[in-house]
Amino acid sequence: MKKIFDLINFTLIAFLIAFFMPTNAFAKCNVGFNIGENVKQVEKKFGLPIPLSQSLSMIEVSTEEVCPREKLGYSVVEFYFLNDELAAYKIVFDHYDDTPEDEKLLLFEYVKKNYGTITDNKRPKYWRGFKSWDKKNEIIVYKKMDFDGILDEVLYVSNKKYHELFTVYESGETENKNE
Repeated sequence: MKKIFDLINFTLIAFLIAFFMPTNAFAKCNVGFNIGENVKQVEKKFGLPIPLSQSLSMIEVSTEEVCPREKLGYSVVEFYFLNDELAAYKIVFDHYDDTPEDEKLLLFEYVKKNYGTITDNKRPKYWRGFKSWDKKNEIIVYKKMDFDGILDEVLYVSNKKYHELFTVYESGETENKNE
């Protein structure tokens, strides 16, 4: 009788551990760095940034390297630095080549799971547009648009302090003012 009780206890414990073990499919990616962090911290892990302008630089890394437990297919994380401080990061999904992963809506589902509803459209594959959230000092923008026949799908994350500055620098407006 004791063996049966021990077997039931073991089975129950194993079931509970397996059931409550967090699954990582579409869990929120921890990029490992906070907005505002110095570029040197990111350089240590991923190498030197590419200068985009005098004050703006970027490091591009495979999503698998930044978030190895995520299943985001052919995508990269782009870390953007403004005056050597992490101002934003983007997860950019590659739709340049048709792949079976395009049908899985990987980034769309990731965003929906981690930030909220994107659309009530019954056909999310065909949804196009922008959706934004303002959560706990985080500014999140999801974009899925067609440009010249290529699907552009991006998740952008920043905070209130850097969002406006980064948007101005990324648009190139500051470069024109300095001339």
